[in-house]
Amino acid sequence: MGTLTADVPRLTEHCDHKLPTSCRLTSTPLCCACADERQHTSTYRVYIDGIGFVHRGTRWQNYCWFCREFWEARVAASGLTVSQTQIPDRPDQRAFLDRWFEFYQGYRIVRTEDGREERIAVVGEPLRDVDPGHLPRTLDELRSGRVATEQEAEPALEGAQPDSEVPQPSLDQTLDALLDEMETEEAQSYVSTSETAPTIPVPPHSQKNQERAATLEVRRARRPQVSLPNFAARVFGTREDILSDGYISPLTTMFTRPPQRSPQTEAQRRE
Repeated sequence: MGTLTADVPRLTEHCDHKLPTSCRLTSTPLCCACADERQHTSTYRVYIDGIGFVHRGTRWQNYCWFCREFWEARVAASGLTVSQTQIPDRPDQRAFLDRWFEFYQGYRIVRTEDGREERIAVVGEPLRDVDPGHLPRTLDELRSGRVATEQEAEPALEGAQPDSEVPQPSLDQTLDALLDEMETEEAQSYVSTSETAPTIPVPPHSQKNQERAATLEVRRARRPQVSLPNFAARVFGTREDILSDGYISPLTTMFTRPPQRSPQTEAQRRE
């Protein structure tokens, strides 16, 4: 992706993150994080297909692509959890920004023992080849093939643990928990609705249908119960009849009777 603002001049009205993030906001000198005036909370709303809006998102999820990548990388490098962050103040990025601007301007200023200021050249990987949220590699790191050594700020919260030590729920576990909450809410709303629902009088035609159904039940109870074996024996014959040599299935007679009846019917028609 690279840094798109590597050759953009730094203006006095720019915020400290404007160039390092390659922010795409053109109508303001502030980056997405500095222009965000929302109140800080531990969770933010995000839309999940099939569930709706839930508080499982991050503050920077709707920033421009470059700002979002910048803060994803910086939060991951800081070791803070999403709920512990307060973008852009926490995690503290002053050390990272100072180092980044040294690569941007090509030098850093040091003070000698006698109070004089000297410029020391800072040469490394071109910024246009470095993704937002990462520092360029120095010449020594480029020669050795090492990853850039970044100066990370200490976690702002006391006792803050890295993400690797804090168990984080997976996406499947989060979706299951959300679905369970939805089912619980639906069940509670159904119970409350059924308890408060008024009694609806039964219309006259419904009463007639109920009386008719009761009459049919009485008639059905009075009928002789014919079991399936008895019904089969009455239609196809008993087991002994079926095993006999002269047995003719009633299904066979369905096809033999019409030819026999045809001459009789024709004779009656002629008479």
